[in-house]
Amino acid sequence: MTIDLETLKNPDKTAALQDNIDVVTAGQILQDARIASGISVQEVSNNIHLKLSVINNIEQSVCDKHISPTFMRGYIRCYARYLKISEDEVIAAYDCQNVLCEQQAELQSFSRRTKLEAHDNRLMLVSYGIIGFMLVVFLIWGLRGDDVDVVVPEPIATQVAVAPDAVMTSEEPTPKLVTPEQVVIEPTSVTETLAVKPEQPLVVKPVAVASPVITNTVNNKPAIVAQSLVLKFAGDCWVQVKDSNGKTLSTGVRKAGQTIELQGLAPLSIKLGAPEQVTMSYAGEPVDLSTFKQGRLAKFKLPFEA
Repeated sequence: MTIDLETLKNPDKTAALQDNIDVVTAGQILQDARIASGISVQEVSNNIHLKLSVINNIEQSVCDKHISPTFMRGYIRCYARYLKISEDEVIAAYDCQNVLCEQQAELQSFSRRTKLEAHDNRLMLVSYGIIGFMLVVFLIWGLRGDDVDVVVPEPIATQVAVAPDAVMTSEEPTPKLVTPEQVVIEPTSVTETLAVKPEQPLVVKPVAVASPVITNTVNNKPAIVAQSLVLKFAGDCWVQVKDSNGKTLSTGVRKAGQTIELQGLAPLSIKLGAPEQVTMSYAGEPVDLSTFKQGRLAKFKLPFEA
């Protein structure tokens, strides 16, 4: 069966021919002629000065990508000339073989490209699925985050509400002080009663006598006044100050350069994490902290016990 080169260049016709015929390659023609002449591959290699690997590739019809078709035609012509067979016939067979190799390479490339596209499509589907899942997770997390934002401010409001209590405790003792004016009024009212009812002899007089006794008792007690405590920080220091009622006036880490002023009922319980970083005054008088060890927690009460 005769096959022209134009027929082989048509991919559809080439695919049909590959299924129906066996193509005689240039390598088969050369190999049959060499065997018929009784010549070995080594003798051919020595005479036409080609490597054994090149001779074997030509006879096995291997498409060597490292050798261009132009050079391969020259090798085949030398091989056919050495065997004294028709060079044109062998070259025509090589051209047909070369077209078939190109068609096979294109089919293999198309098959690989189709597989890669299918693989890419699967990867895209998986990627879209992952992105969709992450969007759902972020949406759920965002909805829950809104609920948390509503609950979080409650403890903050509680902390802010506690601060005024500490300030109010320092102001509570002032109204409790007993002034002499309140005691002086009582004898006046008693005097007026005596003036209206003189006929009552000594029944009311013991009451008038008792009032001055109460006045003396109140005046003899020392007035409980909240004293001012000032702390200046030369470095970072943890501090805690409580008044005699156990109320916390200040707590936490103070930074270098800060100054705080507190007022509370004595005695004040004070704790300093780094006493060497603090300068303190109580009731306007400086407090000596040199007796405390540096870097050790200092615990003491003000005023100092005698």
